Amino acid sequence: MFFHTGKCEYILFESLYTQTTGHIVGAAIAVFFLAIIYEGLKYGREVLIQRTTSKNKYITTTLPNGTSQENIIVGGTQTVSARMLSCSHFIQTLLHMLQVFISYCLMLIFMTYNAWLCIAIILGAGAGYFIFGWRRAVIVDVNEHCH
Repeated sequence: MFFHTGKCEYILFESLYTQTTGHIVGAAIAVFFLAIIYEGLKYGREVLIQRTTSKNKYITTTLPNGTSQENIIVGGTQTVSARMLSCSHFIQTLLHMLQVFISYCLMLIFMTYNAWLCIAIILGAGAGYFIFGWRRAVIVDVNEHCH
């Protein structure tokens, strides 16, 4: 395996075969936007998690020494099965599956070792991070699959 700059490439499926320069340019543009979508999906999932967890109730209490007040999170009263079967958890599960699928597709496209497609993935991921990354509250993503 080695990096190459050819225009004839199978991309994920036998039916997705590029034969001309126009095909590989079109494929690179599609892959570029797929990488942006992947970064946007990561950001969107984080926003949904924050919205779901921000529904916790807060109470204000005075500390024993009487000099300060602190907010304390009151745990939800939902059972484990209710949280597991909630609509938000179901949506998160579907989005997680989509994120895994896209990440593996991008990895397999990168593994074609076609330099144009690899560059498109890197530029798309960079553009996606530029668009969505500045809004993220967490710099280290524990849900990251590929890197």
